[in-house]
Amino acid sequence: MKTLPSLKILFIDTTNSFSLTSALRERFGFEVTVITTINQATQAIADNFWDLIVFSVYQVSSQHIILLHTLQQQSSLPLILLADKHLPAATLGDISQLSRTISVSELVNTIRKLRPSSPEWEGLPSLADRAKLSKAHSALLDRVRELDALLAMGKTVTSLLDINEILRKVVNAAVSLTKAEEGYLLLADRDSDDLYLRAEQNQGESQARAFQLKASDSIAGEALKSKEAILLNQDNTNIKIKTGYVVHALINVPLIFNNIALGVLGAANQQQRRSFNKDDLRVMQALADWAAIAITNARLYLEMQRGSKSTELINEISRSILSSLRVEEIPHKLIQSTTEIIGAECGSLALVDEETDELVFQLAYNINGVEIKEMRNLRLPPGQGVIGAVAANGQPQIVHNVRQNRLWYSEVDNLTGFATEEALAVPLKTEGLVIGVVELLNKRDGHFDQSDQELLMAVASAAAIAIQNARQFEALEQAHQKLGEAQKQRIASEQWSILGRATANLAHRIHNTTTIVPLAVQDLKDLLSNVDIPAEVKEDVDANLERIERNVSYTINLADSLMRRFHQEPTLAYDVNKAIKQALLQIEFPDNIVLVKKLAKKLPLVDSSSLLSDAIMELLNNAIKAMPNGGRLIIRSFHRGNLVKIEISDTGVGISPERQEEIFALFYSDALTGLGFGLWWVRTFLQQYGGAIDVESSLNKGSTFTVSLPILEERLI
Repeated sequence: MKTLPSLKILFIDTTNSFSLTSALRERFGFEVTVITTINQATQAIADNFWDLIVFSVYQVSSQHIILLHTLQQQSSLPLILLADKHLPAATLGDISQLSRTISVSELVNTIRKLRPSSPEWEGLPSLADRAKLSKAHSALLDRVRELDALLAMGKTVTSLLDINEILRKVVNAAVSLTKAEEGYLLLADRDSDDLYLRAEQNQGESQARAFQLKASDSIAGEALKSKEAILLNQDNTNIKIKTGYVVHALINVPLIFNNIALGVLGAANQQQRRSFNKDDLRVMQALADWAAIAITNARLYLEMQRGSKSTELINEISRSILSSLRVEEIPHKLIQSTTEIIGAECGSLALVDEETDELVFQLAYNINGVEIKEMRNLRLPPGQGVIGAVAANGQPQIVHNVRQNRLWYSEVDNLTGFATEEALAVPLKTEGLVIGVVELLNKRDGHFDQSDQELLMAVASAAAIAIQNARQFEALEQAHQKLGEAQKQRIASEQWSILGRATANLAHRIHNTTTIVPLAVQDLKDLLSNVDIPAEVKEDVDANLERIERNVSYTINLADSLMRRFHQEPTLAYDVNKAIKQALLQIEFPDNIVLVKKLAKKLPLVDSSSLLSDAIMELLNNAIKAMPNGGRLIIRSFHRGNLVKIEISDTGVGISPERQEEIFALFYSDALTGLGFGLWWVRTFLQQYGGAIDVESSLNKGSTFTVSLPILEERLI
């Protein structure tokens, strides 16, 4: 086909408002030069060769007519006047005149009449042919635009790894190229029969949020299962999908990679009465192919990243096995790390109580890494909830839509206020025995899948070993502690036995030596009664003899007391409150000391002897001595764990920090009258029965001595 003529046209438009010049250039190939001033027009005619002159004005004035005649005289070129007002032919002469509202076709016909002999007109298409060419040209431009968009999409697929951004671009391109009202991309859940929305345009936030379909009963699901595109148009009535979604036209194209259907790309018209055609379908299929490649690439990249992170996490847990020997330190690192890497909103770890088979939550963290304190030490009955089932059968489990699952246990959500939607739970196993469960809730991006489960299983395996090692270490540590306590008890018993024998011998010697002193004093008194001595001398002698008798009596009583305190009393199931009351009866409290008793009722019995009252008396007497100016003395009994405790608090002078351990040493005393025996004896006595004594004190604020005795069934034998 011959090309359109390339006539050179000078277009004088002093208003610069004529709109057909572009059509003359683009559709007919004319070389059009636009001039906007009279001076420019005169110069242009003189300098160039033109085939035609077109003069466009709003209102033709005499000045314009003069200019036209001048142009005729200077050149033999054909002239066309475009004006709003038609002038008489006599006025214009040979100048052709047309209305400014003329169509481009009429203008071209006029040009053809003025230049009929131009060889370039030969083969010029008819107006109908030109219309077809124009339509073909428009279609060609559309194809170019489609190719540009597909090329851009190809670059996007190869340059981006953010799957959300890629899918948004695919949907936007689908809407733009098909001129659809709205578009969407649904991905198939690999573990269920659901299609869930991953990207959309113009669907509205409320509709988009709820856009989730069953593949078994939807048009999108049919496209997914058949792996064939579906194109629906209805010229007279709207199409109503099962979900209630009403459309006039619909395209659903499956996303297929390696013969696996990944999802569906869709476009729809609801309001406009425009149908989709085969070109639209072809564009959608091309975009779907790009999307399938992009999704696969992004998933592979995410799996690679996750594999790298999972390796790091497993290595970190392994380091914890070597570095952490405390059970409570392991869950913190485990839950925070797995929650972050897998992308869950919440994570928790629960351990099995070996006695009750209950699951006891050690800790739980939310999406921000903040501990959910309501769940610490929360107990779950055996078999309850998803984690209860996992603990019972030892198998990992993924549960979508947990509220519709028979395993759903709502009490935890009610307690914490958390809204559980889906769960991933795996067992912690050592030597085939389930010792706990790790659970993650609500994946932020998509749904839990097999790769998440495999990662959590690998981490849980390492964590189970770490927890078991820590438990064994703690058991060894407790055994070592008990061994130390037993050793202290044996040492105390040996000291008690040695000092008991020494005290008995000493008391026997004292008795043998001092029992003759009262007799000698009495003989001396009898002899002196017959001697005439001055009254003042006799008074001094009598006073000294009485002092000798008192000292001897004190020495004998002290020896008896020492011997009694080391006497091997039978071990009894003893009531602590009874021992306290017996001690209180033996002590006379000064008037300036206020005694406060806070004795707990129904305390468990302890292993002890009647000497427990002596130990309490020793502590009470020390408290009284610490308050020479009076004060407040509080004695309290209570039960803590496997211990019964006695607290004796005073508001006295207090004990400096550096002396708080020294005061329990044998023969340590800061008083002239003290022997440094009492507190050492109290501690040694208590240690024989697995007990202990501690002190807390501040100078000038007082002291608190705490006696601890194991309850009867917990005593170390």
